[in-house]
Amino acid sequence: MSTEPRTFGVDLRPVPADQATLPVTDLTLRRGYGAFDFLRVEDGVPLFVDDHLARFDASAELMGLAPRPTPAELRAHLRELIQANGAGRYAFQLFLTGGDPVGGFEPGTPRTLVLAVDPPSYPASAYEDGVALLPHRFERDLPAAKTTNYFTAVRLRDAMREAGAMDVLYHDGTRALEATRSNLFVACGDGRFATPGRGVLRGITRLHVMRALQDQARVDERDVSLEELYAAPEAFMTSTTKGIMPVVRVGDRTIGDGRPGPGTREVETRFRAYRDAWLAEAAPAWQVGTAA
Repeated sequence: MSTEPRTFGVDLRPVPADQATLPVTDLTLRRGYGAFDFLRVEDGVPLFVDDHLARFDASAELMGLAPRPTPAELRAHLRELIQANGAGRYAFQLFLTGGDPVGGFEPGTPRTLVLAVDPPSYPASAYEDGVALLPHRFERDLPAAKTTNYFTAVRLRDAMREAGAMDVLYHDGTRALEATRSNLFVACGDGRFATPGRGVLRGITRLHVMRALQDQARVDERDVSLEELYAAPEAFMTSTTKGIMPVVRVGDRTIGDGRPGPGTREVETRFRAYRDAWLAEAAPAWQVGTAA
């Protein structure tokens, strides 16, 4: 990201980051109710932007947040912010807040915030050696919506560190569901993979991994039991920030031989090529001076 002061967006207006404010009366602050999304910018190109904006709009619809900007209006706003912040590698956090509450509890007119931030980075060892997950029984209230509510994930941060885990894996006692900010894939043998299809957020990286594999490997969206996960030869997580990250331990159970497997490596290779091709195709539309 540029070393120059960053530009954020408030209600579709670019503003200096130090002038971006939110009233303390907003429902997102008072009740923790708001829609959220996160996307990467690679050399001035917002990765998988239309899918992120569609999910952001769908999350807001599920939460009853209206009126709100259309995906087309947000896309034009992101173009403004990319021109203001420059090329390089960074990320946008998108928020649609609950607005000033009606009667102290119901959503009012939402506010739109876009923050230009540095994405988290992970050590090379996470990809070379794989990571652990801490299993935790929990089901999100509205799993199809990406919201500002990360209470459980934040509360478990100390337990996660003590367990040497990269993330928490939510489950319902029988089914593996999702990590706090990632989706789960397990290898099933014969080049096939499965990813939980119920009670999870349908991640954008998850979507594009499935597209990247559609001509080479079968991916089933279905229930994945904890026992299937524990017995799987390989497993990995997908997310906007992590990409494809091998999982080699869940709680005290080792996955496969405790090392990232060849199937995961192949998925990494195919997804990287797919992503690079997507960026190359999208790049001309995001060059300065092109039409929105």
